[in-house]
Amino acid sequence: MKLKLFTFFIFLLSFSYLSAQVVIDEPEEIDEVQQNIEYIAEESGVEEGDFSEFTENLKYYLTHPINLNNTTTDELRNLGLLSDIQIVNFFDHIQKNGKLLSIYELQSIESWDLNTIDKILPFVKISDAAVSHKYNFSEVMKNGNSQLFIRYMRTLEEQKGYSDIDDSTLAENPNSRYLGSPYKLYTRYQFKYYNLISFGFTAEKDPGEEFFKGTQKQGFDFYSAHLFMRNVGPFKAIAIGDYNLQIGQGLTMWTGMSFGKTADAVFTKRNANGIRQYTSADENRFLRGVAFDAKISKRFEILGFLSYKKIDASVEGDTLNNEDYVIASLVETGLHNTVSSYSKKDAIKQFIGGVNLKYISLNKRLRIGATAYTTILDKPLGSRNELYRMFEFTGTQLNVASVDYSYIWKNFNIFGEGAYSSNGGIATINGIMAVTDKNLSFSILHRYFDPKYFVFYASPLQEGSKASNEQGLYFGVNANLTYKLNLTAYFDMFSFPWLRYRVNAPSDGVETLLQLNYKFDRKNNVYFRYKHETKSLNKADVYVNRLIETKKDNFRLNGTFQLSPSFRYKFRVEYVNYRKGSDYDHDGYAVSQTLSFKQTNLPVSFHFTFVYFDTYSYDERIYGYENDVLYAYSFPSYYYKGARYVFNVKYTINKYLDFWGYLARTNYFDRNVIGSGLNEINGNHKTDLHLQIRVKF
Repeated sequence: MKLKLFTFFIFLLSFSYLSAQVVIDEPEEIDEVQQNIEYIAEESGVEEGDFSEFTENLKYYLTHPINLNNTTTDELRNLGLLSDIQIVNFFDHIQKNGKLLSIYELQSIESWDLNTIDKILPFVKISDAAVSHKYNFSEVMKNGNSQLFIRYMRTLEEQKGYSDIDDSTLAENPNSRYLGSPYKLYTRYQFKYYNLISFGFTAEKDPGEEFFKGTQKQGFDFYSAHLFMRNVGPFKAIAIGDYNLQIGQGLTMWTGMSFGKTADAVFTKRNANGIRQYTSADENRFLRGVAFDAKISKRFEILGFLSYKKIDASVEGDTLNNEDYVIASLVETGLHNTVSSYSKKDAIKQFIGGVNLKYISLNKRLRIGATAYTTILDKPLGSRNELYRMFEFTGTQLNVASVDYSYIWKNFNIFGEGAYSSNGGIATINGIMAVTDKNLSFSILHRYFDPKYFVFYASPLQEGSKASNEQGLYFGVNANLTYKLNLTAYFDMFSFPWLRYRVNAPSDGVETLLQLNYKFDRKNNVYFRYKHETKSLNKADVYVNRLIETKKDNFRLNGTFQLSPSFRYKFRVEYVNYRKGSDYDHDGYAVSQTLSFKQTNLPVSFHFTFVYFDTYSYDERIYGYENDVLYAYSFPSYYYKGARYVFNVKYTINKYLDFWGYLARTNYFDRNVIGSGLNEINGNHKTDLHLQIRVKF
């Protein structure tokens, strides 16, 4: 362990550097944006994710900055970088002082600290011109734009699921091989007229799925299409096809992406955006049908939604009598690449219909919402055999109702939501955010989710994977110690009143995070992060299962330096220690460096990353963030002992055509077989290739 720590600091001593200005082309180049995306990936344990919903929105505002002298509350909330307190204070300032004369005037707005201003600067502007976009055909055709993406991804080494096998062996075990080819294929078309009109389609084939043959004669395994319009007469939004829906604090309905516990420790409140277009390739968390959001008076709005789609499930029962079929479990992998997984595709039909009524005061300080909807399945969810699932919903129809609220008094925002599901479960979430001055803000949030509470699409702030069987109390603080030094921290203590997966008794835990951020200037910064987690897991003894306490400590030092207008350098050193009971205590570390090149007058830019890692086992895994092709996101987990090399390039062929390439190779020094099951590779290295083109017209 001493040798590992010594290696860390020898590495650190070799780097320090200067500052320069650079143009931001992608939202991911903003450190706070990257940290939040990365944090979600770490918490969910995914190595690939689709965060395009969030970054696409910011990308739009990079190219169409918000005119702060001609904006609305909804537009600033949609940006996703400001709290409701800051937005209310912004409009109070405009009302008292008139239009902004300079960007520097933002410093005089109550609760707007310099870090907030730095964060939003790429997405805003100040102008006296009031621009309105007309809804006529010639205007839409003239100023609308289209984008077509085609993406190819695959692992170059042969995996077990694609290796040759004789027909008789395959007939005996049909799930011993994948049905299709090893590449992943993605295509997406979207037409946009500012942020008022969007329509398009998305199609995806996952690795191992067939393509235009066998089980997939229609081509891609997943298709999605949408039409979305804003500000059409009395309608704030209209969606036809696939769409996202976000209501309240996420207790009753929240599809798409949401931020939970992140390094932005104070931002615990959900700012629901209602209806949004759906352009993601996630095959589960969206609605399909129609929805509208309409203003019925100065203070009242009504949102209605209908959805009908098929979803994956494992279905069991009497094959001679359809009425005896029951759903054993819902399946959310989105993979249909084996005989078994394909048999679960579109196994049940789901209908959702409901309404949300909102009251919003004229000064935007008070918001109250009431929601009610029903979910109907064509087959019943059956009772589960596992004891930890005994309280889960069973049956074909689930009704849900909730009330949510938000009130801003001075610089205090009180908010929450209470919900009831018709199987007898209740859930509440209540919190307060406060900005005591420009240098100190804090939040407190309490949550209680009954073990019986169940909804299909929920995403409140939570520790577990579902909004059920959990209660907790969260404290978050953000303090600007100096202009350059910022402290953010949270402490979350939680308990699970009933059993959970791999936890055969009620349990509790804590999670703490402390992060110090130091900014030399806008483009040069370092941060140090400490994170601690305590949780319980089963320990299988000879005679009885009992719980043991697990503890995990992460230490991270991360730096970003603009070496010149063209070159950017990032380093990260991370150490983890994992303890399980009294007989397991092991650690690991990872060291990474990334060099990026981008020059505005050249058509090419690139990122090169090198990572060296050494951990005892998978339990000590460390997640990293890698620059991938546009709107694809890689968060590899480093474990065992090895090195990883990543090269990412973008080439702009002309103003209509862009190309991205990504090549990543991991070499393991302590094993000759990688992966398991059908993904097993007979060798000590794995290479991933991603190619993408974008056509703009």
